Amino acid sequence: MPGKVKVKIIAGRNLPVMDRSGDTTDAFVEVKFGSTTFKTEVFRKSLNPFWNSEWFKFEADDEELQDEPLQIRIMDHDTYSAHDAIGKVFVDLNPLLVPQSSISGVMEQSSNATGNATMLSGWFPVFDTMHGVRGEISIRVKVELFSDVSRYRQSSCGVRFFNSLSIPSGYKVYTICGFVEELVVNDDPEYQWIDKIRTQRSSNEARQTLFIKLSGEVRRRIGLKALELGGNAVIGYKQTFDLEGESGVVVRGIGTVMNLNRKQHFTDSLLTSAHSEQSSEKYGSPTNLKLVKLPVVKKKSSESDLSMIPKGISGSYEAHVSHISRQISGSQYMYGLQHEMPEYPFLTLSIYPRSFVVHIGGIVSARSVKLLDRITNPDEPETRDAWWAELRMEIRSHARTLGCTFVLGYTEQTSICDEVCILSASGTAAVVDFQQLEPQEVRTRNSSGSCFGMTSSFEKDKSFKDQVAFYGFYESLSFAF
Repeated sequence: MPGKVKVKIIAGRNLPVMDRSGDTTDAFVEVKFGSTTFKTEVFRKSLNPFWNSEWFKFEADDEELQDEPLQIRIMDHDTYSAHDAIGKVFVDLNPLLVPQSSISGVMEQSSNATGNATMLSGWFPVFDTMHGVRGEISIRVKVELFSDVSRYRQSSCGVRFFNSLSIPSGYKVYTICGFVEELVVNDDPEYQWIDKIRTQRSSNEARQTLFIKLSGEVRRRIGLKALELGGNAVIGYKQTFDLEGESGVVVRGIGTVMNLNRKQHFTDSLLTSAHSEQSSEKYGSPTNLKLVKLPVVKKKSSESDLSMIPKGISGSYEAHVSHISRQISGSQYMYGLQHEMPEYPFLTLSIYPRSFVVHIGGIVSARSVKLLDRITNPDEPETRDAWWAELRMEIRSHARTLGCTFVLGYTEQTSICDEVCILSASGTAAVVDFQQLEPQEVRTRNSSGSCFGMTSSFEKDKSFKDQVAFYGFYESLSFAF
């Protein structure tokens, strides 16, 4: 999906004094995207310059739009010496790459015969890695995308990412598609030979730029996996940077893929036919949460050796399931178990609707100690992928031993000291019942003001608040070992 990026520099304010003789600044701006750079005119002797530049235009493919940040550098012009750096602004273009239909009241939008355009404008803080925030700059950024139906494209434009641990407010869920992960490895600029001769500011900015680019690349790759699973959003997204010294920088991302739609679209269609019996049927169907069938892994004979049956219960996995089903509603529990356990049965959210969780088996965790100097090829992610795959399969085995089919509030962490790397993963094993999310229940709860976990309105349901606190207790315990 190729596109155009247009940038307009408006003004700056509260810039620092760079010319001590006159207590002023001769500021100008460099705008860079990819390998192309533009410059504004120099606005002399002012700490609040007003450039109102022309539109700087960049052309890029969809992959570059997601991976590359827009870089805006504010400089102080010097006639007889090198220009002095005031600070930089990095603009992530991914929020502007969403479909036009999903933008509502946040960014300006327009359309024409060739594609859809979205624009972001406002004041941005100017940050310097040596001195911190040094004023603000007003800019306008417009992105225009062109339709591209190629199945070989490497972009995931339109996939939204949410860091929230519950369903975002204002959205309805169609399907839960499953767990996604991605890992990218790159050299750390601080350990490159050129770092010995460049300035401290240049070294800091090189690392800062690399982190932002790797972050965009990880999100793009996870977005591609989300599209393959049939989703359009990643909820409970968590991104981590592992600084491994001379081995490089590892950027990891995990999340839960879902198919979301804005609540407003659904509410509008409901109001137009509020007195129709047919509209009540449509009211429930978009929020009938279900699980997309995921790849499953058959139980191996070695899986039972990775974890132990809780004390007081003897026998096989089936005997343990029978023991639990006698303690809770048998029909609900057996419905939750009739879905075979997916290969990666992890959900990164921690807050769920009340009827979603049938049974909590307990905390499950796994840890592994690795030596970084034993990695054969540090520049490739295969070794680290194998490390995490091993840990995830162990967590899966523990959950299955507890008679559960999913792991809720799933998290992954690393701790690095010199050449020793400790990997840890944890979560809460549980049985969930997707059948409980019926349209009638959703319709009733919505009409009473309690939005069934979709808009974080739980004040009226004390028992559910207690259940949420219970989840938080288990998750916090996982970090205390």
